[in-house]
Amino acid sequence: MSVISGDAYWAHVITPNTKFNPDGEWSIEVCNLDAKNKKIAEGDGLTIKNKGDERGDFVTLKQYARTKDGQARPMSVKDSDRNAFPTNKRVGNGSKVNVSYFPKEYTVYGGGVKGYLNAVQVVDLVEYNAEEFDVVKGGYVNTDAEEVAFAS
Repeated sequence: MSVISGDAYWAHVITPNTKFNPDGEWSIEVCNLDAKNKKIAEGDGLTIKNKGDERGDFVTLKQYARTKDGQARPMSVKDSDRNAFPTNKRVGNGSKVNVSYFPKEYTVYGGGVKGYLNAVQVVDLVEYNAEEFDVVKGGYVNTDAEEVAFAS
């Protein structure tokens, strides 16, 4: 088991991502790795990526949301005091995190090492906000607005 620290991006640690796997997958990109954390990841054989964007040097860690026998596999997410992280909040891009994982070699598709996500500690939360805009106090408000029904 190893622990690295960095900035969280594309964190699916409260609710599993089902986009590519209907059973769900826990995942997180641990980004902007400093020299110490990059050395840990490289020492475990993980592939360090850098796309030339705000993520800097990063690794992607994943874990299946279900075991091979179909049992739910919960993800341990803690706050900085090691309390359970609230399930009504989401970890947004740029949150500072410590992430526990275990590296495992694989031989298919040319081989390599995959980092299996074990647990996440949120040190500094940047809460994910699905709203595109903030409320602007004193701005224009449509007082004639009616609910628009969309076809379903």
